[in-house]
Amino acid sequence: SEALKGGTLLVMPTALGKTFVAALVAAHLLATSPKKILFLTPTKPLAMQQAKRMRELLVVPQESVLVVTGEISPAKRAAQYASARIVCGTPQSVENDVLTRRLSLSEFSLIIFDEAHRAVGSYSYSFLGRQARESGALVLALTASPSSKPEKIREICGNLGIERIEIKTESDEDVRGYAQKIRLDWEFVELPPELLGLRDILREQLSECLQSLKKDGYLESADLRRINKRILLSLRPLLAKDIPKSYGSLSTLAKAMNFMHAIDLLESQGIAALYEFLTGLKQREEKTKAVLAILADHRYAKLVARTQTLKEGGFEHPKMRRMREIVGSAVHAGKSVIVFAHFRDSVSEIERQLNAEGLRVAQLVGRSGDGGMSQKEQHALLEKFRAKGFDVLVATSVAEEGLDIPSVDLVVFYEPVPSEIRLIQRRGRTGRAHAGSVIILVTKGTKDEAFLWISRAREKKMRETLQGLRGELSRKKQKGLEEFS
Repeated sequence: SEALKGGTLLVMPTALGKTFVAALVAAHLLATSPKKILFLTPTKPLAMQQAKRMRELLVVPQESVLVVTGEISPAKRAAQYASARIVCGTPQSVENDVLTRRLSLSEFSLIIFDEAHRAVGSYSYSFLGRQARESGALVLALTASPSSKPEKIREICGNLGIERIEIKTESDEDVRGYAQKIRLDWEFVELPPELLGLRDILREQLSECLQSLKKDGYLESADLRRINKRILLSLRPLLAKDIPKSYGSLSTLAKAMNFMHAIDLLESQGIAALYEFLTGLKQREEKTKAVLAILADHRYAKLVARTQTLKEGGFEHPKMRRMREIVGSAVHAGKSVIVFAHFRDSVSEIERQLNAEGLRVAQLVGRSGDGGMSQKEQHALLEKFRAKGFDVLVATSVAEEGLDIPSVDLVVFYEPVPSEIRLIQRRGRTGRAHAGSVIILVTKGTKDEAFLWISRAREKKMRETLQGLRGELSRKKQKGLEEFS
């Protein structure tokens, strides 16, 4: 009922019924208005999923719910708009049709923005939100995780014309009976001496780079504990302005970035990932001055030799061993599992290791780069997973949103993520039809540990920020009513 009163942002965990709420609002407007419903989703798979849900939830002719994407010709899209009662589409296609006047948003009584946290910057949701306000259509924006930053939530609300924020959690009385319990655990592992020795060499080289940048006046501190990737990236534009004086420092910065990445791989991913990165430097066809300097250092050969010896000896990161135990135990208990990993190389290594254990495993990766999957291949893989064609899906961030991923019993994070949005999205892959579990693997005393606490703190801050902005919007509306009266 609140969503019928004006533009509404509904913040609700995955599987608690955001689509059901959207269907209720749509049903009311279909019954009271001759206008159509527009349901926007970021990707074609989600558009198809929501169209299927609308056909299931609403008493409308099946053929009146149509999917509109960029794969359909403009002429055919125009014909679909004319015959549909409910249009489920991708925002880029709809934006193009509005700009070319094949479509007017005044034809719609309700516009639903799924994954509404995307309504920032130049993304098509921002344009369509402004057009929706001008057309007079009611806006319903859905998300499980808008942001922990007040300015970003304000931008989303401004772009979509949001007048009220509705927040639902698993503990709310009107939701509690429908929410499935999700158990969240994190398991800590320690770096063994073999990896600590390799890390010492990499840290020594990184420290030398930082000392050089500090000496040249580009860093205030060379303390490894105080320097992160974001700080180093922020130096690039500063150094670019200082050319030619900064040529040497630019190369030093590039070396530092490589060493920092190598340390991240060693701490969070393991020997195989580090070995691939180190040998990949030598295999590059075009080598920068920074890469040539790394290769010329006697410590590079030492690192490669020690890493290769460990790899060939079957040495592995303790996370890999624990991951195999967790996943193997779950599968033998008849459970379905998704394992999330940040790097594609890690996804491939995890798939290889689990296959070696006799498990039925497949990997899901994005469309870009070598070894990428087309949308058609992704869809076929997910349908096979849904049909129990295999037990474990190992995925990169592509499985966080934008795809119709079947619910699973267990989600494993091979490493923590620093984003509250990604934490919530990954967690939402379990606990839909029944209770689920999430296990996050964390390497003690590394960036893993920092990322774990950052994401949890940001999720807490997001809820506090939403409550504050909810009150702010309510006060603004009340003030407007008082001035009008």
